[in-house]
Amino acid sequence: MSTIRKPKYIALLICVAIFFFVLGSTTTRSTYAADNLFTNIRLLSGVLSLVNDNYVEKVDASKLIYSAIDGMLQALDPHSNFLSKESFTDMGERFSGKFYGIGIEFDVLDGYLYVISVIDGSPSEAVGLQSGDRLVKINGESAIGIKHDEVRKKLRGEKGTTVEVTVNRVGAEEPFNVTITRDRIPIRSVLSSFMLDEQTGYLQMVRFAKTTSDELETALNKLENLGMKRLIFDLRGNSGGYLDQAVEVSSKFIEEGKMIVETRGRTRSSNQEFRSRGSSHDQFPLIVLLDHRSASASEIVAGAVQDWDRGVIAGSRSFGKGLVQTLFAEPHLRDGSALKLTTAKYYTPSGRLIQRDYKNKSYQEYVEEAFEDSDEVIGQEMVDENEDGIDDRPVFNTANGRTVYGGGGITPDVSIKAPKRKYPFVIGKFHGWTPFDRACFEFATQYGVNHQNLKDDFEIFFSDFEVSDEMVEAFKEQVSDSGISFTQEEFDTDLDVVKLQLKRSVARNMWGDEEAGKVGSSGDVQLQKALLLFNTHEMLVENK
Repeated sequence: MSTIRKPKYIALLICVAIFFFVLGSTTTRSTYAADNLFTNIRLLSGVLSLVNDNYVEKVDASKLIYSAIDGMLQALDPHSNFLSKESFTDMGERFSGKFYGIGIEFDVLDGYLYVISVIDGSPSEAVGLQSGDRLVKINGESAIGIKHDEVRKKLRGEKGTTVEVTVNRVGAEEPFNVTITRDRIPIRSVLSSFMLDEQTGYLQMVRFAKTTSDELETALNKLENLGMKRLIFDLRGNSGGYLDQAVEVSSKFIEEGKMIVETRGRTRSSNQEFRSRGSSHDQFPLIVLLDHRSASASEIVAGAVQDWDRGVIAGSRSFGKGLVQTLFAEPHLRDGSALKLTTAKYYTPSGRLIQRDYKNKSYQEYVEEAFEDSDEVIGQEMVDENEDGIDDRPVFNTANGRTVYGGGGITPDVSIKAPKRKYPFVIGKFHGWTPFDRACFEFATQYGVNHQNLKDDFEIFFSDFEVSDEMVEAFKEQVSDSGISFTQEEFDTDLDVVKLQLKRSVARNMWGDEEAGKVGSSGDVQLQKALLLFNTHEMLVENK
């Protein structure tokens, strides 16, 4: 970033730029408002010049301007934000449904770059990379201590270009080099889809990207061909994505012409109704699972399903992110950056505002508030009843007259809270890997090397494999050696979780996410309790 050398000229340029912006805005705004804006911009420009001329140390132009922009946006709401060129590019890749790279999911653990999983059909699979491999060099340069952003920059690139990685594999005598040719890598929205029993399908969606609707259609058709008569649609942890994909996803379950979501804002273009474009899977009983991390597009889908009585919402109250961001990039911003600016709010078909209140709160307070009644509070037991504290929330009615609640987020029809664990590193409150996750991964990597015969048949592994006492003792020793403290009582209390996660980690190491998800489903308390609703919840029984 360049240093301010001529503050007077910088300030002058800012004023000139704003002048022309204001001049162009006077066709739609009052002259008084434009003059007032220009006066405030002159104030900002004056402060910038004073800081540059008089501050005790030399200042950085970009840092000052970006900080001013961030401060301005923070004064608006928690979700309006400025994206640097790098952040904007990364966001585009995450939600485009594809990018060009080598096709691995990775993490940096204790300074080492590990392959967590290899994407099916990717260049990395073609050259034989495996879950648990440690990449110690990239193009001859050490990768020890590398940061996540650096990994992405080094491994991604143009289609057809190559990258050489040095692999340290458990069981191999010494590191070896592999040259990988970059290619198109799909970013999956549907992480797993499988049958829980002969008639119940399960589908986990983790984002709303450009390819989400197509992925969902493929997964639903697969499940229906396997005999699915009812579905559990898991949106837990799904923080959202594209509005049009939320509408497309909802349309698969809701009759054509019915409203999915309404946006309301200051401008005419921000006031719109989005309706179902024609359902293709609107007959079978449906349960949608939510948690405190389910947000935005996930809440649009859940709100529409609930308001039209299409299915039952189960789990925990969702996050409550109902602000619509419009993306301003070229030609408004010419340096590759972008502005995500709130221009409207989301309302469900019954008129409920999805957004939680955020006034007079710091960003940290705003986020933590969504987890105040979190299932992750130690000692809290699973309950199957209405959400606590709903008496003071606005009341609305569904199409069939059922009572639903506003006040931000989607309140489930049936609250299913996960049982609390005392084991100090089993559950992470927000996101990212916990020490427990990492310990399971490392254990499964070594176990997979020593038990290659398990790869022959997943179904046999799923039905017959049990974590032995010897495995538990070896894992406990590994955890203790890693410096994580725990008591024997804590370990014994959550022994069922330890065994399940070890089996799940072995499945992921040997087969992938879908198989790991199937193993995990057997011990997923919220999922198993939701499964019982098909036979007990009045609305689901009627729809059989």
